[in-house]
Amino acid sequence: MMFRFPAAAVAIFLLSAGPVAHAQTLDQGLAKFQGGDFTGALGDLMPFAEAGNSVAQMFVALMYANGWGAVQDNVSAVNWLYRAAEQEYTEAQYYLAQLVERGQGAEQDFAEAARWYGRAAQAGHAASQFSLGSMHERGAGVAWDPAEAAVWYRRAAEQDHVEAQTSLGMMYATGQGVAQHLGDAMIWYHRAAEQGSALGQFYLGSMYENGEGVEADGAVAASWYRAAAEQGYVEAQFKLATVYALGQGVAQDHAEAAAWYARAAEQGHAGAQGNLGMMYIHGQGVPRDYFEAIQWLRQAAAQGMPRAQFNIGVMHAGGLGFPQDDAEAAVWYRRAAEQGHGSAQYNLAQMYFDGNGVEHDPVLAHVWANLAAANGHADGGTLRDAAAGQMSEANVSLAQEIAVRCIEGGYQDCAR
Repeated sequence: MMFRFPAAAVAIFLLSAGPVAHAQTLDQGLAKFQGGDFTGALGDLMPFAEAGNSVAQMFVALMYANGWGAVQDNVSAVNWLYRAAEQEYTEAQYYLAQLVERGQGAEQDFAEAARWYGRAAQAGHAASQFSLGSMHERGAGVAWDPAEAAVWYRRAAEQDHVEAQTSLGMMYATGQGVAQHLGDAMIWYHRAAEQGSALGQFYLGSMYENGEGVEADGAVAASWYRAAAEQGYVEAQFKLATVYALGQGVAQDHAEAAAWYARAAEQGHAGAQGNLGMMYIHGQGVPRDYFEAIQWLRQAAAQGMPRAQFNIGVMHAGGLGFPQDDAEAAVWYRRAAEQGHGSAQYNLAQMYFDGNGVEHDPVLAHVWANLAAANGHADGGTLRDAAAGQMSEANVSLAQEIAVRCIEGGYQDCAR
């Protein structure tokens, strides 16, 4: 775990640096730390740490935790943090709680972590207030108590702790721990967004898009999505791409949509990978390129995205980017069908009905067509009835039994 402080923080720590008689030497140690001479800083600060100076103890812990000027050693870091924390040094209490919560340098102990967060939180330490709120929200080391979580989130949020502002906004949006109030959710999301929180910007965009707590405004929504997307927040990149693809609040622009889908896809977003693949198939915003489409669809399919699996099946069936291969198409249709994809279920039923890529089997054609109809496919019922016309009453009953069993088994028990 890396502990980092901005340069200004060193000056702040000097305010509690201990006896005036030691200040010059302590200053020298802190100056060496700030200048990157960690070996020299450790040598200068260690005597003060051993003499009980909490600032020196904190910086010695910092150097051990990060392996700066010493071999990285979380156990030593924890020991020095304990000594500083016992002197009510809130920064040390906070970092000690983090290490104990994660089991780094000490046995993982959520209750002990919560105790140290609590001591610092009571003293007004914003990051500790947020962390204590998070532990109450999760029920980690303390009783699960969303209302108590909201109390601590609010205290931190009022100190402009950006994650606390976002978390408090989410509690107001969902009514967890507080009475649901979309207007208050907007207020806290807005404060976080203005501080540059990508998550706050994304949620604020969502509220403007959906008219939650504010009058719907697609253009404002898109601007907040862009702000979050430009920070690399993948869900915002996906959402901004969709906004451009549909022309919601912005002029429709397939090239811009493809560019944002690509950025999200490169971060592993399955929906973006699937949509980008389809744009390459249709040549929307990008040149038509079946090979490129396959690469993105495969990545989405590997993450279990049924729409991507279905589209790979379509490409195999149509010989788009692949040699035409009904058997391989059936494999991909089945993968999507077993996740409840209605069109894949229909296409698989059609293959069983026609005997393309699979053995002709009216019973399984009836099963998958019946399931497709249940999932809203407009032609599922027609194909089911056509299959029934080739079957005995006993086999129709069998197909119906299989369909029921299939649904009850989450589409994983659909064989004869």
